[in-house]
Amino acid sequence: MDALCLKSLARLLYRHRRGAAGLLGDRCPMRVMFIWPRTREFPVYERLVPTLTIPYLAALTPSHWEISFADDNHGEVDLDARPDLVAISVSTMSAVRAYELADVFRARGVPVVLGGWHVTLCPDDEEAASHADAVVVGEADDTWPALLADFERGRLKPRYVSQNGTDLAAYPLLDRGLLRGRGYLTTNLVQATRGCPYRCSFCSVSTVNPKYRRRPVDDVVAEVARLRGRAVFFIDDNLLINREYSRRLFGALAPLGKKWIGEVSIDIADDPELLDLAAASGLVGVLVGFESIVPQSIGEMNKERTNAVARYKTQIQALQRHGIGVLGMFTFGFDHDPPDVFERTLAFCDEADMFAASFGILTPFPGTPTFQKLDAEGRIRSRDWRRYDLQHLVYELPGWSPERLESAVRDVEARFYGWRAFVRRTAKLRRYPRLLRPATLFLYLVVSLQYAATFRRRRLGPATVRP
Repeated sequence: MDALCLKSLARLLYRHRRGAAGLLGDRCPMRVMFIWPRTREFPVYERLVPTLTIPYLAALTPSHWEISFADDNHGEVDLDARPDLVAISVSTMSAVRAYELADVFRARGVPVVLGGWHVTLCPDDEEAASHADAVVVGEADDTWPALLADFERGRLKPRYVSQNGTDLAAYPLLDRGLLRGRGYLTTNLVQATRGCPYRCSFCSVSTVNPKYRRRPVDDVVAEVARLRGRAVFFIDDNLLINREYSRRLFGALAPLGKKWIGEVSIDIADDPELLDLAAASGLVGVLVGFESIVPQSIGEMNKERTNAVARYKTQIQALQRHGIGVLGMFTFGFDHDPPDVFERTLAFCDEADMFAASFGILTPFPGTPTFQKLDAEGRIRSRDWRRYDLQHLVYELPGWSPERLESAVRDVEARFYGWRAFVRRTAKLRRYPRLLRPATLFLYLVVSLQYAATFRRRRLGPATVRP
């Protein structure tokens, strides 16, 4: 019997087993394996910071299911495992790896479900469907329970599409036990809001989740209070979209004595009252998407609502005077970027006393306005999703080859996190006494060491992925 026949027989047996279970009302434990596929060549960040997606899906799973989790960034996927169902969350940069894993399990008769950002960004793309028994587009809150019910009846559909209208007052109680034991810096990830009404052209958040929603403040605070330890990481894309909500949240967090970081827009520094509340609530570090120091590039990405280049320095320094370290995120590769944008960005970071920074290349994730524009102009040069990792140039950029731009970004990273720059930046912390508190200093060292580890790993193997 050839391999194709064996594969077909295995699938038939699985469908028969599920159908029989449904007809007989059998409630014997079923096993689902959640997989978080490896996202990039050197997954340093991903090995340190887990995903909240898996505990969330687990909370939506009926209690008669046995749940396991494999983080591929830690090399945990057991390809010989035989769960009843495999569910893989797919980002664009992990798509190729996710499909590889899906094919292995399906070849052995294990049904596979694919969902996540990439599947949602490409809802009409047949690529994901060709590697799965079912695909889930959008949020899991309404689709995942329905999918499992269909699976138990032996009636799994090929496609489930969410209405993306979940009321976050129904946010489930999460068990982070699935995440423990892997050496993550913290498993205390919390989500207070979902979605973003802003329309930054490069950002996939508003494409996947344009409807902005908030959890009740009391629910968020109760969840934070239950967490072990003092460190908390809010994974919201921007905690400042609704200022009144932010004020209430910060005020309610203050009595807990937690120390937390999160992502905000830099204009928090323009609201002294809100900044005071944030600092009092335990905020010690913020991730800020500055994106560029070129005003024309800010306009190109439709981010003028929150980003005013002329105010960056004073805003950064205001935050750091409050003891809040600013981790700036910068992106290169916009059409309006001048040739000296790298030198100017490094000089800006030095003059502004930037606490920490990340540097990447504009990545046109499928479904975003940036991708649609470049695709319409015939400028997309690669659809190898492995290269959609913020480190590779995948489109035509006048005046730049992929090798030259990628090398320039690596040079900026190396110079910003080189030992001389590190010593100089560390000495500058004395200008901001509140940054010298233990929690903030710990954050500073962790970020710096993370980048040093990234550079080390890159030197051990090939630096780029080529078609």
